[in-house]
Amino acid sequence: MKCENCGYDNHADAAFCEQCGAKLLEKAAFGRKSTQSEKEESKNINTALIVAIVALVVILGIMGGILLKMGSSSTPANTTTNTTPAPETISLATGFPVSQVSGLASEISRVGVGFSTITYQGVTLDKNQCLYILAKGLTMINTGQTGNIPINPYKSPDNAYGTVASATIAQADYLSMAQRTCTWMDNSGQTPNYIGITVSGQPDLSPDSMLNMYAKVLTQHKSTGQLSASVTIL
Repeated sequence: MKCENCGYDNHADAAFCEQCGAKLLEKAAFGRKSTQSEKEESKNINTALIVAIVALVVILGIMGGILLKMGSSSTPANTTTNTTPAPETISLATGFPVSQVSGLASEISRVGVGFSTITYQGVTLDKNQCLYILAKGLTMINTGQTGNIPINPYKSPDNAYGTVASATIAQADYLSMAQRTCTWMDNSGQTPNYIGITVSGQPDLSPDSMLNMYAKVLTQHKSTGQLSASVTIL
């Protein structure tokens, strides 16, 4: 700070001239005011910078949260969701689910009725058991029943035969035959020798013809979801 009295250059914070002793209060005050202003200005700049940084962090946090939510809730275009329910379990202990009867019928239609045993969903069944399961399944599907069909042992027929080699059988008739098949097997524990189409006791269809007919009806049911109005056997 320069003294106005003698021109001596004093320290910036001097109150009196170091050369002549003149009072330098006014200029010192000015110097202090200038220093104070600079400090205030620096403080304001620092405050503004801190506010800007905090605002930037908040904005980035909000954007990150939005992107994370969008990523977790969206399904990739090449991803499919499997909504098909798992097939019901088949076992000798729990029985054969009605929902699986059409699948067994389709497998029998594929291999033909000349088998002795057939394995389906890990369970091996003989021809007598298949005949009962398909006949019982038909009656349950017709009445809208669900649940499991018991897998019991049945004796083979004593003298299987049938006089009808080909026929077109109406729905009411093949449903009646299915019911009569189940009733006979429940009561006797054995596959019937034959079954009548419209008259009980007539030797119309052999056990193999019955099995073929029930398998054909249920295979069509697997495709259409409905029991056909009639079925033709050859």
